[in-house]
Amino acid sequence: MAIDYGQMLVQIERRLAKVEAQSRLSSAALDDTALQVKDGNGVLRGILGQQGDGTTAVNIVNGGPPPAPATPTAAPALGGVSVGWDGTFANGAIIPMDWARVEVHASPTAAFTATADTLQATIETAQGGIVYIPSATPLYVQLLARNTSGAASPATAEVGPYAPKPVAGEIGIGEITETLIADNAVTTPKVFANAVTTAKLAAGSVDAVALKADAITGKTITGGVINGAEFHSDDGAGGLVDIENGTVVATGANGWKFSILPNDTVPAVGFNDSTGQPAGAVFGSGNDALPNLGIMSGTFNDPVVGNSRWLTTVGTTAAGNRVWTRRVNSSTLLQVAGGEAMIDDDASRIAYIDPADSTRNTYLSLYANLADLFNARLVIAPPATASPALHLNAPTAQTGALTRLQLNGADRFVVSPAGAVTVAGALSAASASVTGVLAAGSIASGTVAITPSAANTPTSVSVSGLSVQGNSFRAFVSIANPAPGSTTSNNGVTGVGFSNLTSSGLTIWATRQNTTALTVHWMVMGVTI
Repeated sequence: MAIDYGQMLVQIERRLAKVEAQSRLSSAALDDTALQVKDGNGVLRGILGQQGDGTTAVNIVNGGPPPAPATPTAAPALGGVSVGWDGTFANGAIIPMDWARVEVHASPTAAFTATADTLQATIETAQGGIVYIPSATPLYVQLLARNTSGAASPATAEVGPYAPKPVAGEIGIGEITETLIADNAVTTPKVFANAVTTAKLAAGSVDAVALKADAITGKTITGGVINGAEFHSDDGAGGLVDIENGTVVATGANGWKFSILPNDTVPAVGFNDSTGQPAGAVFGSGNDALPNLGIMSGTFNDPVVGNSRWLTTVGTTAAGNRVWTRRVNSSTLLQVAGGEAMIDDDASRIAYIDPADSTRNTYLSLYANLADLFNARLVIAPPATASPALHLNAPTAQTGALTRLQLNGADRFVVSPAGAVTVAGALSAASASVTGVLAAGSIASGTVAITPSAANTPTSVSVSGLSVQGNSFRAFVSIANPAPGSTTSNNGVTGVGFSNLTSSGLTIWATRQNTTALTVHWMVMGVTI
């Protein structure tokens, strides 16, 4: 009887597949024994399971020494020294997986060798920490690291010595000097009564804050400067200055006068010129809930609009050489070098007014959800950044056009919320220039390789992860270096196509007369119907 080797190979292949699919060590066990882990040189590195003392554990042995810790920080502490480790290692070394702890060693002797006798404390967390070492003498400090095998790293550089801070009862007479007393440490309860005498006060050290209310009873102060004082009238009515008696606070060398006007409704600081005419005032008005501070000038003749009140003025009064704000009719004007910026009382319009040429007047009108710029050009000169120079971001509820450009009321360029672009005229290569590759969200393309599973058998490859825009889609596929139809060598491509076309991908099929791989180019286009 002939042996069917083909059937035998198929059976062996099936049985091998079942063996390979099974879990490794799914039924394995360590019964009263241990599993040894060795490195490439045969050196024992770990024991998993039953240990020599009868316990069960994972024991790491013969590990190499860990890297040295970073140099410690140390400082004097009460009755000892504090030592800190920041959790890092020398030369930026990475903490090894078998790290166990950092040992803190200290000795009163410089250049000591870290031994069991010098071990003072350990830091058990890789985040570092601070430990306290009691001592009555100055100490030098070193650190070293150990791993789970007990191997020690080299010791760190030595720091110190650091002397402990004294505790109560250890400070002798005369040992506290000026440098040992912290700033602001001596408070009022610590100063003996009458201990501070005149000789201990520096000249000019007593200011208004240090004087008790009503401490100065004299009626005349000669010389010096009075800062932050409050002047009250003789009749005790509470006014800052007794204006009824014609009090003047100050008179300048040029005859100008400065006075304070304590009016209950509109208190003010007034200014008068050398002839006694009002030059202006700074006044307060309103109430506690809505206070107001105003600056008002006298009445002057303006060469452009006639009489007006200047609210504020900087510079000279000559036309073209001043900066001021003033009141004209129902508007507030800001004049700068002959031009004016106007803000209407209703705050709905900000304007630039050119008194010499009205065609240059520019208006910015502000309404609810609308800003209207009239008779002006908008020039944007952004800095060189990665951000867009002009960014328009409408909410999802937007129904009107995102962008509309018109000429004399006729649309020339419109972008809808969906991203559709309407252009008056033709948009073609003759009217548009694109530098580089033109990419569109409605087009995706690529290349795939298909290796036929068998001769003359359709074989497919899936393309996924696309995001083609549109609601209807078209696809095109073609082979590279084609060998179409039947040939004498039987290697021709007899068919190529696609299926399962969506916005996110498609399935590409190819049939060839043998199993040689072939390259297929594909393109997906989306349209809106």
